[in-house]
Amino acid sequence: MKKEKYYFKRSDSEICRTVAYFDSYMQQNNLTEIEVFEAEPEIIGGGIFWCKEHLFCGDGTTDTCGKKNCKDYEPRNKISGVCKHHTHRLYTHGNKVTLRL
Repeated sequence: MKKEKYYFKRSDSEICRTVAYFDSYMQQNNLTEIEVFEAEPEIIGGGIFWCKEHLFCGDGTTDTCGKKNCKDYEPRNKISGVCKHHTHRLYTHGNKVTLRL
């Protein structure tokens, strides 16, 4: 199974999106193409993580993640432990590319 590619809208964007998002954006704004930046996977480590549910970056020291602190906490194994929304895969800006409808 091939991983879905992600793109940043601008060079200073913090959230990357899928091609489907940009296809919808172009349709809504009557565009035929858009320049975006490829999102390159990067694993930082050191407790840094990304919450896929709430779209924020955490450092493992705050009280924002976990069963006691998040109503959307859902363990990966359905019993306890790391939340299914927690990932160590972050993205950095790559090459500028043009997406077309």
